[in-house]
Amino acid sequence: MGSGDFEQRLVRRDVLRVAEVLAEEARGGDPAASAESRVRIGAALLVGRSGDADLRAALRPVFAVAVPDQRALIALGDIDSWLRDGRIARGWWARAAAGPDPELAALGAWREARAHLRGGRDDDAVPLLVQADEAGVAAASLALGRILADRDDDEAAAGLLRRSGSDEGALRLAELRLRADDVDSAEDEIAGLSATPRTPGSIDLPAWEHAVRGEIAFRRGFLEDAEAFLSGARNAPGDRGRHVELRLAQIAIADGDASGAYSWTTLLAHGSGPEADQARLLMRLHRDLIAEGAPVPQEEAPMIDGDVEDEEED
Repeated sequence: MGSGDFEQRLVRRDVLRVAEVLAEEARGGDPAASAESRVRIGAALLVGRSGDADLRAALRPVFAVAVPDQRALIALGDIDSWLRDGRIARGWWARAAAGPDPELAALGAWREARAHLRGGRDDDAVPLLVQADEAGVAAASLALGRILADRDDDEAAAGLLRRSGSDEGALRLAELRLRADDVDSAEDEIAGLSATPRTPGSIDLPAWEHAVRGEIAFRRGFLEDAEAFLSGARNAPGDRGRHVELRLAQIAIADGDASGAYSWTTLLAHGSGPEADQARLLMRLHRDLIAEGAPVPQEEAPMIDGDVEDEEED
């Protein structure tokens, strides 16, 4: 066992012990003032550790006796988010969102909204996202901006994406400008941006940035710069990688690169969607160039004298 693993085990042991002490005090019926302190401490212990079933079990009594404290309601939602029935956790968060402290209410609203988003219930999430956004929850601003951009409400989406202050927000803003064919504004939106490197479980922001910068260069006719950016953009999230491949096919055709034109168009043409349709159109319009880039079938190599030994005579 490494020293880091050993230290983590000791930390977990201590955290569990503190949680057990808090639970014992809660069961003992200490005064309400102590209950508020226990909830604050318990909520801090739970942050980043809600996946620990033992800790969830130890802390549940601390929060249960403190209801309707908003921190307790949020924590109970975090604990019950591991249940198969998501309605239970959402119920706790909904109660927190309706509570008197506006900041805790916003946190409860964001938790509930996020659960709705994971379940594909965007319409249910929107009013909760509005509540969280108005209180300054940047992640809620970004999520609401995504929804409105997908619904073509670009003006409202732009304000939300800018308010999120995130790399993703800047990239989506640039895409909104490109959608309006405003290339200069698109470049302004990502001026100075250097997207955070990808971490496990996150989207590939650097690839996305390369896709946006490549699209800007392509529209300006700077094909060499566009190709350099787009070559590192195929892992951009969503369908952006397909659009990147289409641009690379168009660049190859413009450069007279028969092999590249064949590779990119045939790759795309076997799929479906607008990029596949565009690739098939390119194959018809540039049939000769693309045919020139097709791999030459390998012919059977001629036999060279001496490759096979003569059979011995009987």
